[in-house]
Amino acid sequence: MIDKLPKKIRIELEPILNDPVKFIQLLKIQDKYSGKLVKFTPNQEQIELLHKLKGHKKVIILKPRQIGISTVLRAYALWSTYQTKDPLKFGVISFHERSAKHLRKMDSMMHNSLPNILRKNLSIDNSTTLEFAGTGAQLCSFTAGSKGGTRSFTLSSVHLSEFAFYDDGEEMLAQVIATIGEGQIIIESTPNKPGDVFHRLIMGAPENGWHLISYWWHQHERYRLPAPKDFTPNEDEKFLIKSYGCTYDQLNWRRQQVATIGLEKFRREYPGCLDDAFHYASSSYFTLDDIREIEEIHFDGQERLYEEPRDDDVYAMGVDVAAGVGGDYSTITVISMATLQPIYHYRNNLISPSGFADVVLKIAQWFNDARILCESNNHGHVVIYRLRHMGYKNLWLDHNMKDWTTTTKSKLDAYETLREYVTQGMIMKMDAQVLAELRALVVTKVCPEAPRGMHDDLAMSLALAYRCLRDIPRRKLTLARRNLMDVLISESRAKKIKDQPIPWKKNV
Repeated sequence: MIDKLPKKIRIELEPILNDPVKFIQLLKIQDKYSGKLVKFTPNQEQIELLHKLKGHKKVIILKPRQIGISTVLRAYALWSTYQTKDPLKFGVISFHERSAKHLRKMDSMMHNSLPNILRKNLSIDNSTTLEFAGTGAQLCSFTAGSKGGTRSFTLSSVHLSEFAFYDDGEEMLAQVIATIGEGQIIIESTPNKPGDVFHRLIMGAPENGWHLISYWWHQHERYRLPAPKDFTPNEDEKFLIKSYGCTYDQLNWRRQQVATIGLEKFRREYPGCLDDAFHYASSSYFTLDDIREIEEIHFDGQERLYEEPRDDDVYAMGVDVAAGVGGDYSTITVISMATLQPIYHYRNNLISPSGFADVVLKIAQWFNDARILCESNNHGHVVIYRLRHMGYKNLWLDHNMKDWTTTTKSKLDAYETLREYVTQGMIMKMDAQVLAELRALVVTKVCPEAPRGMHDDLAMSLALAYRCLRDIPRRKLTLARRNLMDVLISESRAKKIKDQPIPWKKNV
């Protein structure tokens, strides 16, 4: 139809049809509250999502319920299918048949809502497939539990809806990756269970190649209810005001929801942060109160440096060693003795223990020949042997002059040392990945550990670093802090002098 329009009108329409944000405003959707067809007026979250989708091949979206993410993703898929000139297939997969049919019906409804002159002729329009006659481009729907899944199809892109609720998310994702090739994969879901494949993908981003987009309930305009004049926030609500700037209307809406469905379910259905989305409740090693005041710092890459080493500081270094075959990570954490803060992390799961020993030596020398605590059992034996072979002397030894051996008792000792620093509020800031591992630690028997399928390697190196710090002579601790105070005083004096006006320039 559009090809029959006058050239001038086609030129005017071109910027609208080529822009997904402008295109979807031509559509109508079913209002979830009234059930009527209304003009699709995207909210700010939906517009931002459309812009973010353009630059990434693998996108994972963590969301609360009912903010319109599935709807805008179906509009985006329709736009992609509408504007392509090739016979590409854009798939949507849902966790049960009813939902898959609903999403497919949404595609047809949106296309049929276009102005008559912009609708395209369809060669197929049934419960699973919409196909444009001119190009052969298709919108297809699948059910995650169906036999064969997507094995017999070649898809150009796919939208995995409510992915956290698939019976076998790992298998479905493997099928999708195999069939997509260079196409785009978009995963969206509300959270389900801590430690599931959705959680693991989120915690691994962006190092695992996925671009994470998260939305929280307190960012959504609809989630508010006029508060009474005598509304008084409780302690939990005061924290939300301090952390997210929540208004009384937002807190009143939240209070009503919690009274209806309970706090635990509210946190899962309407997360306000990662802690809420994947809450471990009573089995957690650290409570939210323990770690909520620690400032979260975001880094990218294998190395995370908070600050450059000072020549007059003393450093403790925790080292956790893995096999280097793509599973667990070999990690390093360095603690400043003057500030008692973590200032460096290293994380790599593809480096051999022998190669890792070279990295450990380099980092230790960089941090003023830091005291190293590395386990002597398993792969750590290789690292300690090579460090000694290379002449490194400042290795942690117990009172019997033996290396650290990780046992249930010693591991608990290291983690209890770390917990003492955390619960006493002595750690001011922490890398986001490390903090995420601390949040996830659970106690199933005696020692804290990561849930199945997740990692605790940075948490372990952090615990070893603080355990190492405990055995460094107190005179070195006193000297390091005295030196730090001298430096801070000197810097303060230099700043005051610098800020003073230069006498001969007063009248210039």
